[in-house]
Amino acid sequence: MKWVSFVVFGCICAQVIAVQSYDINAQCRVDVTEVAKVKTEDNSKIPTTGWEPTQLPDNWSKSWSGYNGAAWYKIHWHLACQNQHSITEPIAFSIDYINSAGATFLNGDLLWSDRHLQEPLSKSWNVPRYWIFPISSLKPGNNEILIYVTGYHYQKAGLGKIEFNNLLNNNEKHLKKVWDRRTLFQINLILSGTIGVICLVIWLFRRSETTFGWFSLSCLLWILFVSNLLSTENFPFSSSLWASKVNGIFFAAYIHCFIIYLFRFIHQQNKKLEHTFWGILLLLSVALLLSSIDVLAILLSFVFALYILLFVLMVAYVSYSAVKTKNGEFLFLAICLLSILFFISIDIYTYNQDGASESSLLSPYTSPVITAFVVLILGFRLNKNLLKIERFNQHLTEKIQMVSQDLKQSLDEKHQLEIDNVRLQERIHLSHELHDGLGASLVRSMVLVDQSADQIPNKHVLSMLKVLRDDLRQIIDSGSSLNTKVPETPIFWIAPVRYRFMQLMEDLDIDVKWDFPQHWAKVPTAIQCLSLIRIVEEGLTNVIKHSQATQVKVSLAYVSEHALALIVEDNGVGFDIESVQQHGLSIGMRSMHLRMEKMGGSLNIESRKGCTRIQAIIELT
Repeated sequence: MKWVSFVVFGCICAQVIAVQSYDINAQCRVDVTEVAKVKTEDNSKIPTTGWEPTQLPDNWSKSWSGYNGAAWYKIHWHLACQNQHSITEPIAFSIDYINSAGATFLNGDLLWSDRHLQEPLSKSWNVPRYWIFPISSLKPGNNEILIYVTGYHYQKAGLGKIEFNNLLNNNEKHLKKVWDRRTLFQINLILSGTIGVICLVIWLFRRSETTFGWFSLSCLLWILFVSNLLSTENFPFSSSLWASKVNGIFFAAYIHCFIIYLFRFIHQQNKKLEHTFWGILLLLSVALLLSSIDVLAILLSFVFALYILLFVLMVAYVSYSAVKTKNGEFLFLAICLLSILFFISIDIYTYNQDGASESSLLSPYTSPVITAFVVLILGFRLNKNLLKIERFNQHLTEKIQMVSQDLKQSLDEKHQLEIDNVRLQERIHLSHELHDGLGASLVRSMVLVDQSADQIPNKHVLSMLKVLRDDLRQIIDSGSSLNTKVPETPIFWIAPVRYRFMQLMEDLDIDVKWDFPQHWAKVPTAIQCLSLIRIVEEGLTNVIKHSQATQVKVSLAYVSEHALALIVEDNGVGFDIESVQQHGLSIGMRSMHLRMEKMGGSLNIESRKGCTRIQAIIELT
């Protein structure tokens, strides 16, 4: 009888120890009398055998090593109130997490279910949930909550901590959990995205600033990694397995790019080391994509540990470089990295202790740290650049003053040279005009006097002097030839020259033919008309003085829509063009060439015995 009493007492003690109570208010509480679990292959059937007691939170990797599949959790509880009080307010029931997907039942009635209980599974491990039990839905005695859970051992599948509470307290705790597990990460994403875009824009405008480009890429990879953690579905992946593989690659690539960013920030670049990192990343990515579910947990743990180790080594190296160089930016970066490393260490320890994030994580708070760092660095660099610009502007102002003085002196010298050059050009122009205009008139007058058999009357001499006077006035006024009105037709334009030379040609028995169009197809400018007149006068003067010709032809024609050609041709004895040009015997030839060069035209002179031909072509605008 004694051993029976001992056994009964032991059972009673075990039952008392197993009971877990949750206070709803000052008078009532919920007593959980049993928590058990069982493996299952079908969520539509509840096994009657195989149940085993468990404690929450529960992680399959500890009790069911290597198990992938589904399980039922059974929670028996009843409501207890003091002094015969009855509860009048609803009861809130909360679960920290369901890893990975599941459904909840109260007394056989479905309360809630994930969207996908088969692959691709939904993800409820990142969402704290709660339900409100109305008093009318509860039984007077024991109540039963059934929770269906499906997941994989590499994800540490299982069920989180449960709690019963009143609505007010439950709401406060739920908001805190949502802040820690979702809102904080969402803020982290927004900050990372903002910083990433700013750095991307800076890099796009200044490709040499590769630091900002690598940081922007690391922000993108971090966003992809965290977004996959926050999502409640595995879309666009076909299964939880593929989602975990790709997310592992995102994490490794993020740490990889962040390490390269750190190298660039401290102005160091090691091609061999970077190529090694790229090779490791590629090898591990292929290994993750090809791995089976049995080795995925080990491989993910290895990738996580390896890149955390690389990050720690990089932080140590940056800290060493900062102390060695005593660079303010490097020191500030080292402090930020060490604080981030401290937060990560605490989170890793907490995760290994509590499983799937039972406690609040500190890592999400590192985003504001990075944000502050980037803002301060950008501000510091902006201030440094502004100081450089100010110093440059001051130096530039001094240089401008020096150059201005030198330029003023140079301009004064150039102005004096231009005045001298204008005077010289005026002298050359005057010499050409005297030779072409007044010289031709003098030659014509001299020939008339020489060819006259009788004494020339005074009136005739006076007429020749008036012609010379008019030619001299024309030379004086030639400077304003740009404003001279162009004759209405080519006939009117050539008429004065034709009149002056016709009588002289007749006295010398030289037959002259004039071939000119009746109208201008395109009107030349006044200076072009004057230059062509001078060429006609010089050509006819040379005929009178040197050619011994009996026939002369003067013609004007349009060789194209924008080109006008003047030709003076005679049948005289000709001359050696090269000899005359080399010895500088003809001022008239040099004058004609200079006139055409000034107008951008061309002058072609051909001469042989029996034919001398002068052709001047000008472009009309």
